[in-house]
Amino acid sequence: MYLSIFVTVITRHLPPRGDLGTGDARVQLSTTEAVAFMIQRNFVLYEALRMRVMNYHALAVRIAPKVEELTGRKAKLPTLVVSIKRFADGITEEHETKLERILEDAKVTLTSGIAEVSLRADGVPPTEVMQDVLRLTQKLTALPEIAQLPGVVKVLVDDEDSKLLEKELRSKYQVTIERRMAKVGIRVSQRSKGVVGLASFITELLFRNGVVLQSAYIGRPDSLLVLEDRFGARAYDILRGVRREVGNQPSTGR
Repeated sequence: MYLSIFVTVITRHLPPRGDLGTGDARVQLSTTEAVAFMIQRNFVLYEALRMRVMNYHALAVRIAPKVEELTGRKAKLPTLVVSIKRFADGITEEHETKLERILEDAKVTLTSGIAEVSLRADGVPPTEVMQDVLRLTQKLTALPEIAQLPGVVKVLVDDEDSKLLEKELRSKYQVTIERRMAKVGIRVSQRSKGVVGLASFITELLFRNGVVLQSAYIGRPDSLLVLEDRFGARAYDILRGVRREVGNQPSTGR
């Protein structure tokens, strides 16, 4: 089974501001930051490095084009290899404990009965798609969450609101709707700043416990997980359970 982790900006009211994953020219990263950005948002790469089964040079070759896009300069393979090794060396048991403790103060919410609406249209800028959705907000029962992804704009709304969006937008866009969904919201505390690997940690934790995600919109401090309604309560209980377990552990001097 393959799970795509989409890193994006979840938008309420505001127009889109760009996304590191699409090479926004206003954001330039260092090589080390770009390597970490790539790895911590790819569950397969993160796990391969954690288990020490990934060839660093092969990975450097693979991610070099994207690193160049994020940094705005030519990537040198030896430098990439060093950055990858440093990242891998940082994935320790202590690091896993830090990830668990991030959930200690996290606020976890569950909303059932939602729909994930996908809007596609060749040649139409994502900003135009998002603006068309925002113009309809006064007709919706609740404010939507909007995610801009490569080639598609995703909108999370109440199931009834999805019918309105389909009616209003189907003449202009290709509309696909996944109904009977749930969303789990996670708001982490400021202690998560600078700790990498949160996306992989959450998705792996849920996968190990039999929860299959439809989509994951990972950010700081807010993240949204979209999954079938039948998995919603279980995902909520798992994340809350980790929070309780960590909260009962003895302090390690933090």
